Amino acid sequence: VSGAVAERFTLRAYFCYSCVISGLVYPVATHLAWSRDGVFSARRANRLVAGCGLLDFAGSAVVHMTGGVAALVACIFVGPRVGRFGRHRRHLQQQSVAFQTLGVLLLWCGWYGFNGCSTLAIAGGYGGVAA
Repeated sequence: VSGAVAERFTLRAYFCYSCVISGLVYPVATHLAWSRDGVFSARRANRLVAGCGLLDFAGSAVVHMTGGVAALVACIFVGPRVGRFGRHRRHLQQQSVAFQTLGVLLLWCGWYGFNGCSTLAIAGGYGGVAA
């Protein structure tokens, strides 16, 4: 959500929006998908959604779909960045290539660390298949 509303929200509005997303929206969405009695959970005994429920490996579907929808809703309500589009748009300066590279490397290491460890946690010896 943070990248979608950058330069559109004030710091106070961003803080309030983050609190609502973290305190209300994510807990409800994760309960619906990950709880044993959640509506979309594949671990329910009966009345599965679409006959199979939602299988969410490492939380990727719930977390990213919820964040994407929250960002879309925020962008629809706030509108485009001022000065970014239209006849009087301003040229954006290039940012630091060194910081961009450092950010990519940090995300890359975090991604490999998280996904590698969560794949190893798959029961039944199917971790190599998921990787």
